[in-house]
Amino acid sequence: MKQITFNLPDALADKFELALQLSGDNRDAVAEEFVRGYLARALQSAANEFRTPEQRTHVTPHPVQQPPRNDSAANAAPPPMRGTPTHQQQQQRQSQRTDYFSEWGKAIHRIPRWARNPQQNNHKILRAFFELKQEIGNVTIDALRRRCSDPAGHPNTYVPHFDNNYSQMKFDNGNSHGKVFEEHDGYITIWDRISDTLQRYRDYFE
Repeated sequence: MKQITFNLPDALADKFELALQLSGDNRDAVAEEFVRGYLARALQSAANEFRTPEQRTHVTPHPVQQPPRNDSAANAAPPPMRGTPTHQQQQQRQSQRTDYFSEWGKAIHRIPRWARNPQQNNHKILRAFFELKQEIGNVTIDALRRRCSDPAGHPNTYVPHFDNNYSQMKFDNGNSHGKVFEEHDGYITIWDRISDTLQRYRDYFE
């Protein structure tokens, strides 16, 4: 692990410390989440500048490699006037970047924090899912609900108000926790868009 130090204004630092105390989150996990989010945004934004117009209309939500530097940026033309075709193309690219991140899955940036906080409901639900996956193979919503509603038999996966917490892990919009699960005919699967990230942290949930 490499230690990195940041300087923050006093007021912002105080609020950050207070938020950590109230949420019970791990400081390193929160920092890692912020850095991962920044890297994803920065690299995707840079990569889009090197795509052709045809490629930009088919942006796929996958991590990208850092593009080569372009030292001719200083000689670039001035910004286009509003309403011109070039300006409209730039607006379209910005919209595509926004769509990319809204579709990519905010749970990707939250899974590292959930993994390191076994008392969080998200952690407990994922732990229960992996336990059942190991025991019975295909996990049903009824089996998951029973496992998370048994404080005596399974205290490590007990989640009060299970249905409300679980539903927050089935979609990405609004104030949801971030989409993790999909349901098909009563069976639960992991959303493929966040599957790789979840697999990297799976040991924390078992």
